[in-house]
Amino acid sequence: MAATLTIRLGEQDRIILEKAARKHGTGLSAFIRDLAEAEARRLTREAIRAEGERVVSYLEQNPQAQDELETYGTPIGELP
Repeated sequence: MAATLTIRLGEQDRIILEKAARKHGTGLSAFIRDLAEAEARRLTREAIRAEGERVVSYLEQNPQAQDELETYGTPIGELP
């Protein structure tokens, strides 16, 4: 089971979020949970992309790594 998270919202923010939740047919807690989970997934993808960019940068700058790459295969991103 997920851990409980308690947040404080200003009255105006709560009103806005409650209206949005009703439009989506959910309660406020479920709506905010969905928003938070979507953002967590976005941050995870962003971190994965950043790590991939770091690896590509290393490969571009390191001749030994380039040779090893040629020996052991082509990155998936370069496949047709």
